[in-house]
Amino acid sequence: MRAALAILAVALVAVPAADGYRNPTPGKAVVLQIQGMHRAKVKRNIVYQRSPRLRMDVYRPRKGRGRLPAVLLGGPPGFGRTSGQKVGWAQLIAASGLSAVAFDIRSDQSPRNPALDAQSAIAYVRSHAKRLGIDPSRLCTLGFSAPWHLWSTMRDPRPWLRCNVAYYEPLDVRSTAFGDEFSALTYLRRSPGSIPPMLVVKAGRDTRAGINESIDRFQAAATELHADVRVVTDPQAANGFDVGPRTARARAHMRETLRFLRARLARPLPVTKGCATKAERASALRFFAADDTPLEGVVVGTGPRGIVLAHGSDGSFCDWLPYAREIAPAGYRVLAYDSRSGPRVDLDMAAAIEALRRTGSEHVVAMGSSAGAIAALIGSASLPSQPAAVVSLSAPESYGPLHALSSVRRLQTPVFFAASAEDEPFQTDARTMYAALPSPDRVLEILPGAAHGSQMLQDPAFRARVEAFIASH
Repeated sequence: MRAALAILAVALVAVPAADGYRNPTPGKAVVLQIQGMHRAKVKRNIVYQRSPRLRMDVYRPRKGRGRLPAVLLGGPPGFGRTSGQKVGWAQLIAASGLSAVAFDIRSDQSPRNPALDAQSAIAYVRSHAKRLGIDPSRLCTLGFSAPWHLWSTMRDPRPWLRCNVAYYEPLDVRSTAFGDEFSALTYLRRSPGSIPPMLVVKAGRDTRAGINESIDRFQAAATELHADVRVVTDPQAANGFDVGPRTARARAHMRETLRFLRARLARPLPVTKGCATKAERASALRFFAADDTPLEGVVVGTGPRGIVLAHGSDGSFCDWLPYAREIAPAGYRVLAYDSRSGPRVDLDMAAAIEALRRTGSEHVVAMGSSAGAIAALIGSASLPSQPAAVVSLSAPESYGPLHALSSVRRLQTPVFFAASAEDEPFQTDARTMYAALPSPDRVLEILPGAAHGSQMLQDPAFRARVEAFIASH
């Protein structure tokens, strides 16, 4: 326990960026430097807790207007708001268009008081949001070395808490200081579908006892429970790598963190398409791909059995929505979503499957039309837990940088391949991928004519066979 709660001690050194930029403030400590980041506007010495007396500084973009989303910067006991690490991160966050709140944490080895300080800082920001220029409905936390910020945000998840970022933190620390077991892993298992999205950054050479093992246990549980958790690892880094030594990988992890924060704190994508009813738009499902691309879709129906529908290139969820409404009464929760305009639609499908699983549909079938079909094949193969089945309607073997054949060879799930005889190269590609699939539970249908993708479902007999395949899996 003592090792897991050790205070981070690192040397703060000036690290100029590659272009020779030198930050003239204490924020020069962090290895990633952005031109002009030191010019953030700062409200200093705000007392957020009177006993003991603790303060915070609020950073904003120099040209920021209105009430901005905010990131609260946590850390181990005694970790002050003026440390080079906190100042640097606050400047980077402000330079990214967000607000940052660097707050003091009392020097106390008991987990209770630092955790209560984090809770008090969050409560103060929310109750004084107007004066601070912060949007209280869009907050994230970013912590270093100690997980006390997670006690406030994971044990009782709230919709205004949009995300947590944990840098080299112990995620399975056991304590009963709060009357319940304090452990991020415990809270994850308690409510995997409702905890805020998380980015966990692991230092492969962290020398503190048990830290990385706790992260590994947390990651394994998150994968099993389909929680919205991403773990990235710098295998050569020690804890505190964001303040040195200077490496390209350290800077890349920090950029990914800023991208993650910007994406989670952005205003939700509006659902404006007229094909969706008012009720469907109000209950839209919003989620993110692994590269932080924001995505949205409409969910129709209820139940533990799910179907994810991916449209073809230049399409939208409107292409699938009528079919979703027709098949949902058979006992399915159906997600029809909008893919990105770029080629990495496989990332979108993988994210959509996990997002639907988090709503309570453990058994999911991935189904796609044309580009959506190659997304279903590659996206399904990329998941640690593959979907119950895949339906591929006119999937191409290649689409931009995507090539499905190697993914098909890794699929262990049943697949229904279909294409039309006069629709080339999709008919040939369907035969090739069918032959490559290792699963013995596979179907290949080549229909007469030239119907492409979801158009094939207009044939009642073919549609019945597709739905029988879905029902059987």
